[in-house]
Amino acid sequence: MERDAPVRPVQQHRHNLALVARLAARLGPVSRARLAHESGLTKSTVTQLTGELLDGGLLREIGTGRSGGPGRPANQLVLNSLGPAGIGLQIEADHVAGCLLDLTGRVRDRALRKADDLTGDPQRAVKAAEPVLRRLLNTANSTDNVVVGVAVGLPARVRDATVVHADGLGWADTNFPWLLGDRLSALGAGGIPVTVANSHQLAARAEHWFGGDEAEVLVHVGGEDGLGAGIVIAGEVHAGARGAAGELGHVRIPGADDPCTCGQRGCLDTVAGRRALLRAAGLDEVVRSRLTGGDGELPALVGSGEAVAVAAVRRAATALGTVLGGLVPALDPDVLVLGGHLPALGSDFLDAVDLSLRQRCPGAAVRVRASRLPADVVARAAATTVTSALIEAPADWLAE
Repeated sequence: MERDAPVRPVQQHRHNLALVARLAARLGPVSRARLAHESGLTKSTVTQLTGELLDGGLLREIGTGRSGGPGRPANQLVLNSLGPAGIGLQIEADHVAGCLLDLTGRVRDRALRKADDLTGDPQRAVKAAEPVLRRLLNTANSTDNVVVGVAVGLPARVRDATVVHADGLGWADTNFPWLLGDRLSALGAGGIPVTVANSHQLAARAEHWFGGDEAEVLVHVGGEDGLGAGIVIAGEVHAGARGAAGELGHVRIPGADDPCTCGQRGCLDTVAGRRALLRAAGLDEVVRSRLTGGDGELPALVGSGEAVAVAAVRRAATALGTVLGGLVPALDPDVLVLGGHLPALGSDFLDAVDLSLRQRCPGAAVRVRASRLPADVVARAAATTVTSALIEAPADWLAE
């Protein structure tokens, strides 16, 4: 609703529906009386709104409870775990991972499809996603959950539903939602909307939602191969004017001159990207994500003190800290989370990044920590964007 425009009855109704849905999500189990008290709405209005949310399958009653005050026990309302659900997909060069998430945030099922190489042609990713989608759709059918959306996390710059450029996948100007939607139709699930988002931005959302930090400004830095950042400000992802915010992997590093996949030389990815680290440590440069290849050999070599590996990781930490030392003064984040392949490099790596950052930006108040979230967290965050959208705008779902 615009601040300087009159509020029409239909807008007021949409707003109040969303208000009650959010309160039920935050406070549940909760009575209608408490919803009225917390929302400032009349009891009759709350009764009408909760009735619509119950009929639409977003809420359910779980019996009676007593708040400690006088009067008879009231029926309690909670989000409906058997109601609408979302599917999240996470696509990297060597896998498609997925999860089915209900409204309460419970992961109903997970699936993983390993792949040799999904680069070059997005249709390969669509084909690899098919068995993942089939399993999750079958699970939803068995539990009577209705899938209302599929959200996909890609290591890509996304703008207006188009994959403008996908680092590590070699895609450009691809309408991936259309391609995946066509495959959903072939599976008998046509009409389910598909959205795409940058995986670094989804990882940052995940840290905001699940990581335990109540931060006004949070920055997540990581990746399975190349590096990127996701920025969350006041609960919202900052994607930039063209979806390119956080592309740290292509910041130039003083003294670096190796060629980068972007066509330039000396980018951060050529020093601190996973492929570059393996090459500098004298290891096989074939990059496998954590879901398919675990942490690999490098962390063990660093832990044993092997000189070449330690030197490679130390150089990467210095370069990353230098780049972050330029980012921190601009954003003034509360917390900076290192995720993706970085936490496995150990506490010494984390400390070296922190030291380099503070040498570049003395007096920075930011707290630096490693991510504690699992390797398929992008899929979970993608699914959460579907279910949270239902709670934020239930009128759209009810209208269908």
